[in-house]
Amino acid sequence: MRKKQWGKAVLLAIVLAIAAACGNAGHSQVEPGSGNGSANATGSLSGKANGNANGNANGDGTGNGKGNPGDNPNSSTASPNSVSADIEPEDGASLVVWESDGNERKFLEEIGRQYEELYGVKVKVETVPSIDTVGKLMTDGPAGLGADVFSAPHDSIGKAVSAGLMLANDRTTEDLAKNAIPSVVSAITYDGVTYGYPMSADTYALYYNKALMPKGPETFEELLEFGKTFTDPSAKKYALAWDVAQIYLVHAFIAGYGGYIFGQDGTDPADIGLNNEGAVEGATFARTLKALFPLNTADINSNVIAGLFQEGNAAAMIEGTWQMANLANAGVDFGVVPLPLLPNGEHPKSLISVRSLFVNSYTRYPNAAKLFAELATNKENAKLRYEMTAQLPTRQDLMNDPVVTGNPDVAAFMTQMQHAVPLAAIPETATVWVPSYAALSTIWNDDKTDVKQALDHMVSQMKTAMETNP
Repeated sequence: MRKKQWGKAVLLAIVLAIAAACGNAGHSQVEPGSGNGSANATGSLSGKANGNANGNANGDGTGNGKGNPGDNPNSSTASPNSVSADIEPEDGASLVVWESDGNERKFLEEIGRQYEELYGVKVKVETVPSIDTVGKLMTDGPAGLGADVFSAPHDSIGKAVSAGLMLANDRTTEDLAKNAIPSVVSAITYDGVTYGYPMSADTYALYYNKALMPKGPETFEELLEFGKTFTDPSAKKYALAWDVAQIYLVHAFIAGYGGYIFGQDGTDPADIGLNNEGAVEGATFARTLKALFPLNTADINSNVIAGLFQEGNAAAMIEGTWQMANLANAGVDFGVVPLPLLPNGEHPKSLISVRSLFVNSYTRYPNAAKLFAELATNKENAKLRYEMTAQLPTRQDLMNDPVVTGNPDVAAFMTQMQHAVPLAAIPETATVWVPSYAALSTIWNDDKTDVKQALDHMVSQMKTAMETNP
């Protein structure tokens, strides 16, 4: 979820938080995800990614970071022959593919060209925002009207699998095990089964203004020390700006101390680790960062954060990949580093969103559809997609490729992904947003708030929501 994208959702969350005291019916949570421009209040990861006019890493294709080659389909030498040949498309097959508009769609059109050349099968790419594909398949899939292959964020998997809309990925699991970033594999695995063919990932890291900070801090202690001389509320100067009550971001601190959302692998709704000892320690540390950003949550939103950084009034900010293009366009001399180490020596565990291709279980041409998804996500085409969209690739075997290492900001995000964990894809994740925004706002705004008590209340609300809407 990108900053302006977050803006609408955050505003909605704030309104709800105030009325009630970031989820489903009207959450305030920053959700990462697919970034197609429609804010929603479903509390889903994909929904949070929406509503940002600036686009995002998994979104509408506008998020090119500085120094990326752009959308030249010919800038990489794709090798269709790297697709395995143990199955063939069904006789008479033709494919319909759903994808968001923009460079993502252009990429799949290029894959369609390769595919037709390789197999003689026609491919039609239709524009359907990736966050809407699963919902559309709910009605179109059983009637045989849905796409054979569709793009979606990973948090849609639980809903789609429960509705019987996805075929398992039985084509590239070995390749994924060897070459994909582990957190990516976890994101597309549901109930022990791998479903997606991952195309891109998104997480967040630390941006710093090179004119104010000669290099990115390696530890938060270093950043806190810097803030002692830089932060000046009277001059509206802050060492670090970030969306302090969004569990999407605060998760990095909570999980860095041992907290978690739904079990260690995000699959057990009965095991909520958002109020355990580590979560309390992480949330308590996050609150200490108010020394760097002494504003209350009512005065913080995505526009404020981006504006402060672009104007040189914030030396650093925690943000996603989508801001690279905005900052480059604004002429800001910035750098990106992985999130600094926590005082306990651990890496903050950011959340990751993974955008993948999925095969519709109602397709008449499952072999053809699987081969298309396989072709689109092989190493050569993963590199091509990065070149066309500037979205983070999901393969470890591209991390040292010059096309990635040539952009140190992208490389920093790729490094952060090594420490990221996927947001749970189970339906119960929708219960997180509203209670977490309220609790984290209270903790941040009032330094006398008992952190443990606030987190206990949050978890209690989540459990009530699960019981009310099983």
